[in-house]
Amino acid sequence: MKWEYTQLRFVPRGKSWTGEIEELWLDDRQIISRSHPQRDVTLVGLMNELGEQGWELTTYAQPFTGYHGGCYTFKRQK
Repeated sequence: MKWEYTQLRFVPRGKSWTGEIEELWLDDRQIISRSHPQRDVTLVGLMNELGEQGWELTTYAQPFTGYHGGCYTFKRQK
């Protein structure tokens, strides 16, 4: 069985529990940046979209640099 992977990486705005996103990337494509904020994009919304496309969450990693944020890795069968 062969798999393909994608990553959703983010940095929250302010406190991470508010759900606001400062920066967001899907693989190498930046979706939200400080200079181009988007209020209608949420992590949960993007995760639901990926799920509808057959992606399954496999891991979450929080950075060791001391700031909040993280990286979600998804996989789906090729």
